[in-house]
Amino acid sequence: MISFIKWTILDLSFTNALVLTSSGLGYDILINELTYSKLTLDEETSLYLYHHKTENSENLFWFLDLSEKKLFSELIKISWVWWKVAMQILSLWKERLVLAISNEDNKTIESIKGIGKKMAEKIILELKDKDFGISFSSSENYVKANTIDPNLHTSIKSTLTNMGYNPKDIDKELSSLPEGIDTAWDIIPYIIKSLS
Repeated sequence: MISFIKWTILDLSFTNALVLTSSGLGYDILINELTYSKLTLDEETSLYLYHHKTENSENLFWFLDLSEKKLFSELIKISWVWWKVAMQILSLWKERLVLAISNEDNKTIESIKGIGKKMAEKIILELKDKDFGISFSSSENYVKANTIDPNLHTSIKSTLTNMGYNPKDIDKELSSLPEGIDTAWDIIPYIIKSLS
């Protein structure tokens, strides 16, 4: 199983990265929005891989660290949670997800697109006793989501409102941006993806 490779990024989108290894092999790797926000083209980098093989397909998934990779591997063991759903769940931001699971906070997990009440309950039930190497001493003692400059907030809200998005939905997304998504270049596509 492939689990770790150093490579150069040739092409990048919200869901995929095309990479070239030093040996000349190219791979198409599946990523989530948070991983996307940390990457740049032509950068030589190395991240953790999950090699997922079934009778009908074979995919590589790229994660920022081992705890995110472990979260993914546990999520896809849950019935009804296949890899596309797991990647969507991980876009919540791993610390926020683990905190929601440990606090049995259904509402936060239900806020993920495509996750209903029953699935949120099942995720909490299946994962609440797992150790992902992320601990919190209190519900407030964790890294908060990004806060952005008020002028940037106004500009982004105006742009997205003109594109037809609901101002209340935009405000909600802007108030809980994941760490690392802090420029208009990153924020606007991230919110469009979240509200689509």
